[in-house]
Amino acid sequence: MQSNFIDIYHGELTLKGYQSDPIQLALATDLNPIYQALQTGTAIQSNTSGIYIWGPVGRGKTFLMDLLFSHLPDEISLRLHFHRFMSEIHQQLHQRQGQSNPVALIAAQLAKRYKLICFDEFFLNDIADAMILGALIKGLLNHGVILITTSNRPPEELCKDPLFQDRVKPIITMINQQMQVFNLTGNTDHRLRSLTPSPCIFHKDEELTQHYQSISNTPPAYDTVSVLQRPIPVRALSRDCVWFDFDHLCEGARSQLDYIDLANRFSYIFVSQVPQLGSRTREQIKARGTEDGSQAVKAGERQILLGNMDDPARRFISLVDELYDRSVNLFLSIEVPLEQIYHEGSLTFEFARTFSRLTEMQSLEYQQRQH
Repeated sequence: MQSNFIDIYHGELTLKGYQSDPIQLALATDLNPIYQALQTGTAIQSNTSGIYIWGPVGRGKTFLMDLLFSHLPDEISLRLHFHRFMSEIHQQLHQRQGQSNPVALIAAQLAKRYKLICFDEFFLNDIADAMILGALIKGLLNHGVILITTSNRPPEELCKDPLFQDRVKPIITMINQQMQVFNLTGNTDHRLRSLTPSPCIFHKDEELTQHYQSISNTPPAYDTVSVLQRPIPVRALSRDCVWFDFDHLCEGARSQLDYIDLANRFSYIFVSQVPQLGSRTREQIKARGTEDGSQAVKAGERQILLGNMDDPARRFISLVDELYDRSVNLFLSIEVPLEQIYHEGSLTFEFARTFSRLTEMQSLEYQQRQH
């Protein structure tokens, strides 16, 4: 056991051949008291209950959080993508239907098991999640759980919809008052460092067919796969591989829950005919409520700006996030160059992370990560 997280950080840079980054080093220094407290079972030498890490894509937010997590005992720490974390909370709420104050009970149960909870890619675009999360974070912090989160946005911008602000403001206040907010700023995208090229993005289905056959050792054959008890047509299916058309996977009634299910079951996912997703926005009226969720929340209507392909684009972003987080290999055939796939629209900020992740996915280093 190493007694200093700063030494662990430097050792990881040497092992992986990564370049030094002074802002990352400052974050490693701030994470060190948490590491030492959890290793020794002593009180954290800090006035905060965790760290909210935010900054541009590729700066190493997830890298440093995961490095800390990997050097702590499994039995005291939990690490999940935010989508997956909230999915599990919703499942537990369903199991506790009829109980008084179920969110507080869930927080107490988590606190009995874990001293540290980490979740990646924290953001809010779902009023149902916002209604739950305030009470959950309050309960976890009151029980002494240390929280570490990553996000591309500062706390004040966790939710861009002004109609949600009454639900989100208490969460922002708790983060600013009880957690350290660390801006991992900088212009270097470390995902775009020198990597060994290993293409996973093609422009012809024939190339994708050859790649599928080389991995699965079986020819493609049209079939269906059941995802959350719903059949979805597929071009091919084997024990470790599944091949979808984009419209079946990212258009229609799909959500991150579908992608979580797929990531649990397959090591290789192929998607054909990914179109250009960016487009000029137009004003629309949309009912407020959960987006792509299983249950709508009635809350009136709002004016929003949407492009023609923004709903499929949002699902594609969720798909890439989930597969990247689970180290699932993704292979695509796209109709335009990758840098043009989302060049204009209301999701430009969100898609910057997707572009960065797809770039790293086209490397041997990523494709050799453990599933």
